[in-house]
Amino acid sequence: MQEISVEQLVTTSQHRFARHQVDPAIAPRAWVAGAAAVVENHPRWTGPSPGPQLVCLGPAEELAPLMDGVAALHPRPWRITVEAAAYDALPPGWAHEQATRWDWMLTRDQPAEPTPQVVEVGDRADLEALLDAGNPGSFARSDSPGIEAWLGVVEDDRLVAAGALNRQHDGTGQLRGITVLPSEERRGLGRLVSTALTRRALAGASGTASLGVYTDNAPAIRLYERLGYRTVHTFRSAVLS
Repeated sequence: MQEISVEQLVTTSQHRFARHQVDPAIAPRAWVAGAAAVVENHPRWTGPSPGPQLVCLGPAEELAPLMDGVAALHPRPWRITVEAAAYDALPPGWAHEQATRWDWMLTRDQPAEPTPQVVEVGDRADLEALLDAGNPGSFARSDSPGIEAWLGVVEDDRLVAAGALNRQHDGTGQLRGITVLPSEERRGLGRLVSTALTRRALAGASGTASLGVYTDNAPAIRLYERLGYRTVHTFRSAVLS
């Protein structure tokens, strides 16, 4: 096990999650062993956290001993994100029975569908009401840090769909909080918002768009795959304390 600078991890790692999601200006430490890496990450979208957030990347057989070594420094981090295939190898105190399972997806493909009906909606008073109605557990809110834009669809002065774009340190655009009013589902509104957000995301310096989606949300995964997204990592995450 070797501790390295986060900047070194980001510039040399084979893990695209590290390159696109871990900001060396914020993340304080990283450890590596072979193809495995553990990084203490503090993503902008979460704001201040009460304790360490650890992201564990790499094959399970190499990640398991590395996590054991880091556990001596962090017996119980505040939040853990680990490759799903390595979840059973988590050190004592790092596992959580309610850990969510999600895919991290990427694309560099420009969507062809025009979306003239999608507009900026970040200043609308009904944005929070939309999120409360259609996506109460959204990780993106109107006051979340790091949001570049909220895009959405307005009909008869009513916000019926919206989503956020978070700009990462390297220019990657991350889609967040895509929400459709429950009464307006199955009209393709989520596709329109996702398409517009993807187009804007790809305009960043890295030419890359990313998103996270729960693995049991099959309709959303099919939509993102049609937009060109592909799963790079499947993770399990949990807040431990």
